[in-house]
Amino acid sequence: MKSKEIELTRREFITAATAALTVLGLGGNTNAMAAEKAAARRLGISDAAYEQAQTRAQALVAQMTTAEKIHQLGNGADAIARLNVPAYNYYASEALHGVCSGPPVTSFPVPLGLAAAWNPDLAHSVYTAVSEECRAHGNLTPYSPATLNLHRDPRWGRCYEAPGEDPCLAATIAVQVVRGMQGDDPNYLRATACSKHFICNNTDNDRDSVSATVDQRSFWEFYTRAYRATVINADLFTLMGAYSAINGVPCCASKALMTDLLRGQWGFRGYVTSDCDAIADIHNPHHFVQTAPEAAALGIKAGCDVDCGGTYPQYLQAAVDQNLVTDADLGVAVTRLMTVRHLLGLFDPPGRVPYTTITLKTIDWNAHSTLAVEAARQSIVLLKNDSSFLPLDPKKVKKIAVIGPLGDVCHLGAYSGSPATQISPLKGIAGKLGIAVSNKYISGGDYANLHGTIQPQDSPVGTTQLAFISDGDWAEFDHIDFTDRTSVRARVASAGAGGHIELHVDKVTGPLACTLDVASTGNWNHLVDVTAPLAGVTGKHKLFVVFRGGGGYLLNVERLILEPMPAEPSWAGDGPQVLFRGGCGVTNDRDPVAFQDAVDIAKGADVVFLVCGVNSDVDGEGHDRTDIKLTGAQPDLIQAVYAANPNTVLVLNSNNSVSIEWEKQNIPAIVGAICAGQAQGTAIADVLFGDYNPGGKLPCTWYKSIDQLPPSHDYDIHNGRTYMYFADEALYPFGYGLSYTTFEIGGLHAASTSLGTGGTAKYSVQVKNTGKRTGAEVVQLYVVPPPSPVKRPLRQLAAFQRVELNPGKTKTVVFELPYSTQAFWYWDDGAKAFVCSAGEAHIEIGNSSANLPLTASLTLEPGSMAGASAPDAVDTVAATSHVV
Repeated sequence: MKSKEIELTRREFITAATAALTVLGLGGNTNAMAAEKAAARRLGISDAAYEQAQTRAQALVAQMTTAEKIHQLGNGADAIARLNVPAYNYYASEALHGVCSGPPVTSFPVPLGLAAAWNPDLAHSVYTAVSEECRAHGNLTPYSPATLNLHRDPRWGRCYEAPGEDPCLAATIAVQVVRGMQGDDPNYLRATACSKHFICNNTDNDRDSVSATVDQRSFWEFYTRAYRATVINADLFTLMGAYSAINGVPCCASKALMTDLLRGQWGFRGYVTSDCDAIADIHNPHHFVQTAPEAAALGIKAGCDVDCGGTYPQYLQAAVDQNLVTDADLGVAVTRLMTVRHLLGLFDPPGRVPYTTITLKTIDWNAHSTLAVEAARQSIVLLKNDSSFLPLDPKKVKKIAVIGPLGDVCHLGAYSGSPATQISPLKGIAGKLGIAVSNKYISGGDYANLHGTIQPQDSPVGTTQLAFISDGDWAEFDHIDFTDRTSVRARVASAGAGGHIELHVDKVTGPLACTLDVASTGNWNHLVDVTAPLAGVTGKHKLFVVFRGGGGYLLNVERLILEPMPAEPSWAGDGPQVLFRGGCGVTNDRDPVAFQDAVDIAKGADVVFLVCGVNSDVDGEGHDRTDIKLTGAQPDLIQAVYAANPNTVLVLNSNNSVSIEWEKQNIPAIVGAICAGQAQGTAIADVLFGDYNPGGKLPCTWYKSIDQLPPSHDYDIHNGRTYMYFADEALYPFGYGLSYTTFEIGGLHAASTSLGTGGTAKYSVQVKNTGKRTGAEVVQLYVVPPPSPVKRPLRQLAAFQRVELNPGKTKTVVFELPYSTQAFWYWDDGAKAFVCSAGEAHIEIGNSSANLPLTASLTLEPGSMAGASAPDAVDTVAATSHVV
């Protein structure tokens, strides 16, 4: 291709990447107001420290060759020995709700679960701990934890990664997440936080190729708000561009998004990374450009600084040779990366950087474990409690059946590390009662130690199996009694060629007790039994299960049974007993034997805890769900167990909301726990037996069925999306959650009845605990806007405050709403600006979006704000609130 033709191509595809998004009111109109607001609110890196780091980075980059710059722009940056630049991995691991690493590491509730606490201070504490562990593990630039594509549709596979459906709640929590991750030192970052996936990436089945069609009002009023808050209010230093496109332009190819909006209007100071291989997607499957060098050039020119993938390192030299991108363009991107590495202290003596004192040995792991318990407790939502069925008195329930596919699973969710502590609901309940779990076999989840590629995984019959097993891997089990046992039966599955299972006692190289041969079963969910005689082992021993076979993924092990088995546990004793049966898997059809076994156990119990939900087999990264019902045989199991024993509590140990209409109408008590971290079993047991009073509130609407939802690819938020525009009856409304005590919210006092430019409306309410237990109430303030020429929310959250109260005590909550509060404003497509409709608005205060008994009128006066022509004139986080 001739040089002139190449230059024309370059101009055309870069112009297109901006022009195609002018429908959103984007297109290069930079505004300094956001940067000024960001500077005024900074709690972390000072301007002086940033400028010094940037100057040092510029001087370093000026000495690099074009080839050296290119090899700094991949996920794994090469070392440059002559400049004393060490190699660096920008994606060492994730840290969505804890570092994705082996122990020592702490796992906290996933963002959707943590958002249910409605406690920004708790979020700050949790992510301060996560950041400390990132430092200790050498993971300073995790591509997480702020997934801010909100929970606008429960079918989206990654809902559990987002802090709810409401932009005010999500923005307020996300700001504290970022501040906790990055620290508050004026000179150095403890670690970077990353907001992702920018932007409008809310389907996963087709995320690599889909283009979201988004209107201006939805974009500015809903989709941008939480992202903007992490930049303006938290000084975010990493942002990830999405795989998907928006209005025809791949997000990582959009100069309008990543340069004009992010940097020009919002004053972003960090670097942008692509989602992994998203730069390659610009070429294929988006087909936005014709070649991979064009895709690489377009990413750099758009403002995507690092490629989590191989396109930049492989094709940028060709892009330079073809005049698609310049050496200076590369230098801008590398300078941004090097500036952040300087702010992390990677080029300074350790003694100068305060965070280098954080090591695996200096972390207070007990404090982090205690915080994990508290976070799990606060995340739990009590959904139903007829006739005060809960809490239960442990002295009055002796025979407890734990049933369900997630009963003996510590359901951490995706992007989870492997904490040494993992307490399932079963173990939490048994531990609460001080008794051992009665089980007639060795479950895959009962391991004491794992070595190799093995990972615990949910089983088709509702237990935990060992999966992803390769040659040479082993698992250790403690204190196994071999007395009077003559053979071993293993429940296994293999979609490959199978393998061999060796049982050694006392140590991994200890005496061989037996070898079990496993052939292919044709499917990972097709479990079969294999048996072998024992070689005269007796007494109690540590058991080491060693796996042998060819290459790749060999087999799964659901359980081991030493035969003859001991007598079946009976309900006949007087002491407390806990029996567990999975009953079914999360997604599988009914296994008649396992199903009936669970129902039979339920019949003799004083109380049944049914632990159900959906997991990553149902939805997750790369796959959405098509329905929101409980999957597999779980609905049948719930109904059969309830018919056998109406003293049943449903515990939803789930990664997302589910439709449970029958259960809501029939089961007396329902508890919701969304992937509550390593201490989930402890927290659930504390709630069930009254050692903790649940105070969580739903951060998203729970719908009755998908019939209440628009199509997944409809991005117009006004079409019945979220509590703001959903006019039908919800299964459970946004902000809903019960307590074991009662609260009275009253005494509303409005300091003024009108609000104009520069003013602040103030409200106070009295919150009293009128019950007999200490508890927490979340006081929520919503705005009903005045009549407007466009469709406005039915109501919109503007402020909230979690209040802890002892019985009989009262506290005053004060809310302050400035004129710039988002809920007062709407985006005007024609003016390309936020507009405040003059007229009478209403303030509603209560404890959920569907229970707002206190109201006040507020007249909004005509007015404007400095910079109101920009989308940055409004405040995205919650208005100020405090307790007196």
